[in-house]
Amino acid sequence: MKPIRTAALYARVSTKDKGQDTENQLAQLREFCTRQGWTIAREYVDHVSAKRADNRAQFQALFVDASRRKFDLVLFWSLDRFSREGALATMKQLELLNSYGVNWRSFT
Repeated sequence: MKPIRTAALYARVSTKDKGQDTENQLAQLREFCTRQGWTIAREYVDHVSAKRADNRAQFQALFVDASRRKFDLVLFWSLDRFSREGALATMKQLELLNSYGVNWRSFT
């Protein structure tokens, strides 16, 4: 495995109208990157709840940039913050990142 130098952070809210804020996720992810010595290439944040990945603009942008190898790793707070489309769809998304040569990691 290639050493991790740059990380992309992904955060999202899970429900509408519940006053959720992604900052609590991002603060922990930023601190983790600092402790690892990783540079944060970009933060992708979906502020609007959407169950399907094709309805999350920042999630889509993350995959475009991953395909261009703009970072070494995608870091998200937990697997359910990354995707809630079911096990098969989530595994396909993670495999797609791997096919681009981009690692992924769940913080929790």
